[in-house]
Amino acid sequence: MIKKTTFALSVMLFMVAQSVVAENYPTSEEMEASNNKLTMIMLIWVGLAFLGYFIYRTLPIIKALFGVIRGGFRMDKKTTLSEEQQRKILLSGVYSKQKGSYMNSLRTGGNSWSDRDLLSTAYGIFDGESAKAKLDYFKLAGSRRFFPFVVESLKLKDKQAIQQYLIQNLENEEDAIDCWEQVQNAFEAMPSMIKEGIIKDEADFARIGPDAWDSGRLVFVARLCLEQKYITEADVWHYVDAADDIAHQSLTSWEDYGKSYIIGRCLWCGTANYFAVMAGHAKEMFTDPKSPWQQFPFAK
Repeated sequence: MIKKTTFALSVMLFMVAQSVVAENYPTSEEMEASNNKLTMIMLIWVGLAFLGYFIYRTLPIIKALFGVIRGGFRMDKKTTLSEEQQRKILLSGVYSKQKGSYMNSLRTGGNSWSDRDLLSTAYGIFDGESAKAKLDYFKLAGSRRFFPFVVESLKLKDKQAIQQYLIQNLENEEDAIDCWEQVQNAFEAMPSMIKEGIIKDEADFARIGPDAWDSGRLVFVARLCLEQKYITEADVWHYVDAADDIAHQSLTSWEDYGKSYIIGRCLWCGTANYFAVMAGHAKEMFTDPKSPWQQFPFAK
């Protein structure tokens, strides 16, 4: 009797429990709606995470872009460099202004990804070895190595006479071709440089020269390489000191240095790639009273 009663109660409890579960168990439509809601929440969280990461990675670029738009000079208030060290870093002033970078510290304040891309695509720098190879090129040769031949070529005027002169005076055909390209760029850019007040005439062009183009790039690219850990801080100062020597071989003022940077850039690419903008950056560096070039001496 007890067994039968227990069995009957068990059956009744099972039926009641099944009924309760059936009443509370979600239908297929409810389950689908719940899954959709969960998916939506997950997508929102993933989107927010991606947005946060994107902002984190691009914030330096955004800051630099706003700096370029509003103008001015981006100075690192937390720099630990001495005034003499800051003077040397300011040799990369025009390049820094172009990129919206810090002008007075080893760090540029740029975006690591975009800087790595700049080094690889523009300079063929991927690691320590390629970094030192390119920096040594700026230090020992650079665009300036052809300048005496460019000046002489401008005097000749005639294309055939110029080409013959280059073939006779340069060591190999590759150098002759590279120098001929600079000569063509010089002829093309001369009127624009005169119009923008970079030079007065060909004599002024020959007097100022392109040394700042190699000096400025040497400093800025060395700073980028340091941030990518391709070279050490000691390496940077080695190249910065070399750039300082290059800058002072013939130049005696920030004004001529800024003009020299544009001359060198014109030998490299003519008036392509925003010539007027770059000339404006250079002139702002040596004319604006708020420019750090007005606060630090050019002389060693």
